[in-house]
Amino acid sequence: MFTKACPLKCKWCQNPESQKGKAEVAFYSENCEDCRKCIDVCPVGAIDKITKISDYSTCTACGACIDICTKDARRMIGQKMNEIDILKELLKDVDFYDDSDGGVTFSGGEPLINPEFLNGILRSLKKNKIHINIETSGQFDFEKIVDLLPYIDLIYFDIKHLDKQMHKKYTGITNTTILSNFEKLNHIYKNVQVRIPLIPGVNDSIEDIELFCNYLQENGHTTTHLLPYHSMGNSKAIRIDHNTEIFKVKPHSKGEIEKIKYQFSNFGITPITYD
Repeated sequence: MFTKACPLKCKWCQNPESQKGKAEVAFYSENCEDCRKCIDVCPVGAIDKITKISDYSTCTACGACIDICTKDARRMIGQKMNEIDILKELLKDVDFYDDSDGGVTFSGGEPLINPEFLNGILRSLKKNKIHINIETSGQFDFEKIVDLLPYIDLIYFDIKHLDKQMHKKYTGITNTTILSNFEKLNHIYKNVQVRIPLIPGVNDSIEDIELFCNYLQENGHTTTHLLPYHSMGNSKAIRIDHNTEIFKVKPHSKGEIEKIKYQFSNFGITPITYD
């Protein structure tokens, strides 16, 4: 389950549609046949008469343009759901969870910025013996999430950079709270697994890798999940805001990834990657 709203604004974000904590309308220009009906029905005049691109500072995501479009050129991203509706949706797949030894993963955005809302959902899922995984950026109020821990089976904790200023440059905030939360969580909760997004030219130097490995070892970790950068987030970003600054870097080659994995291993950390 993807939640919307994230306190970070990573330049390489793979899920830019989850950054804002509100519904948004995505525009798929390749489907548009220029009928211009969406322009006529927009109650706030947010759609440009020439480009058909929405002014997202004006758009209220009322859905009128989506309802009138017969070509699926406009789609709603996000919807408000209460606890009951979410549980109904998640429990539909309980047989699949049982058969596959799977469960529910909460991602985002940042799911832990709404701990009070999440609490009831996690309790109900646990009553149904469903495995629960949380994917977090680490930017949350630690004291408010402690009560959630008995209901969580696994936490994937992202660490993006160990240099405070570099972290702020590329994510919009420093890593002070994130690292503090990781260290506190690491002391009271055993099922934390670190993930590192590998961003070319940002956190993949030999110096960066050594710092990552030293930090992980200092905190009792011998493995980490490596998430190689890919550019698929760019195409999603421009659908919801054409003024988005595109993050232009070339993804690592397979050979480069193998070299980075070797470097992690050489510093004593076993890297985990996914094909």
